[in-house]
Amino acid sequence: MAYDFRTLNYLGSKLRLLDFIEENIRKVTPEGRGVCDLFAGSGCVSYKLSKLFPVTACDIQRYSKVICDALLLPNTLTKETAEFFVSDIKDNKSLLFDAITPLIVLENDAIRNKDLELLTDIVEHGSLEVFINEKSKSNISSVQKRVIDKLKIAKLTGKDSLITRYYGGVYFSYRQAVQMDVIMDAIRRYPNTEDKNVFLAALLSTASDISCTVGKHFAQPIKARDSKGNIKKLVYNKARKDKTVDVFVLFEEWLNKYISLQKGHHNNAIIQGDYMDCLRMLPDNVRTIYADPPYTRDHYSRFYHVLETLALDDVPEISTVKIHGSTHLSNGIYRKDRHQSPFCIRSKAPKAFEDMFETISASKRNLLLSYSPYDETKESHPRVVTINQLKTWASKTFDHVTVVSAGHFTHNKLNSSEHFLESSDEAEILIVCTNR
Repeated sequence: MAYDFRTLNYLGSKLRLLDFIEENIRKVTPEGRGVCDLFAGSGCVSYKLSKLFPVTACDIQRYSKVICDALLLPNTLTKETAEFFVSDIKDNKSLLFDAITPLIVLENDAIRNKDLELLTDIVEHGSLEVFINEKSKSNISSVQKRVIDKLKIAKLTGKDSLITRYYGGVYFSYRQAVQMDVIMDAIRRYPNTEDKNVFLAALLSTASDISCTVGKHFAQPIKARDSKGNIKKLVYNKARKDKTVDVFVLFEEWLNKYISLQKGHHNNAIIQGDYMDCLRMLPDNVRTIYADPPYTRDHYSRFYHVLETLALDDVPEISTVKIHGSTHLSNGIYRKDRHQSPFCIRSKAPKAFEDMFETISASKRNLLLSYSPYDETKESHPRVVTINQLKTWASKTFDHVTVVSAGHFTHNKLNSSEHFLESSDEAEILIVCTNR
């Protein structure tokens, strides 16, 4: 069975580079020694390497820890367990469904009737949490107010309705959001705490697949109108394709995928924390570190903030922005406490890289650093640092610094150039750093 497994629609995914990464790690890592995936993200590299090495997966984001737990650690779940879990959820007569029904019916009718005006109102003003805080007026305001009153009467105003209140209508359909809240409630009540992250990982993968956005990320909701204020056709096309997926069915499919994963025979570990803290906590057995930090000004946390909220299972404060002197909740409904990586900040990136190089070299470990060059003649996002800078900094602490190319390779693009700049199609590079 192959150890190539996609968990999320992930920016800059290394899924198509797994064999290349594994081959070069094998060249510098003695048999039986461990490997660290320092910025584990979606976990695909960690899982691939776990076939041959004991893996320590590290990331500061909770959603990454949840997914890596499900990929790397043993669990007791079976397909029968999954079938019973989902069957129990489907049979649950949720009060939340009753409260949200007016909005579910409204959105379903808009999709069935191809009502672009109504679908646009739902995308632009659909968040109940934003409506509660800002009292914005739209064609769906009266229905939103009625639903909010129902939620209060049913005492469903906390974590039990968070996905629906925050993201319903915007990133997911209202029905999908309620289904996800029902699944979250069942996960909270699941008795075996060691297996909970498998259920949660399946929900994260489901959320990533149904996200009604360009590129399947959560960087921002669909921009429903063009520069002239005209509604775009993608509003209906995305709603018909993404918002009609049954979450319960897709969740069960993902749960069975995680349960069926082949696991290596090594003892793996997962650490959630800042990259420097993780480096200081690595098991002695780790000989090689693979690092794929972000390189552009785009903070990854903005693309996965909804997944982070699901993984943390909290009620986050929404960040604010100033528009024409007035303060408003962020359009993307971002967490106020989103992680801001120093690797994405031009003034902080040099020290972040130099600290990483120095710490790894001092621990007598090897480093394989991923880097994706960009073509300055294209509209790709420029890198915060250049490959020459990285080689110079690495050479200060490592005896040998070599560059290995994967050949011509194109990263998964976020698509739609009007929303996102095109990624580079230059060769992916590994900077291999070793000592004598």
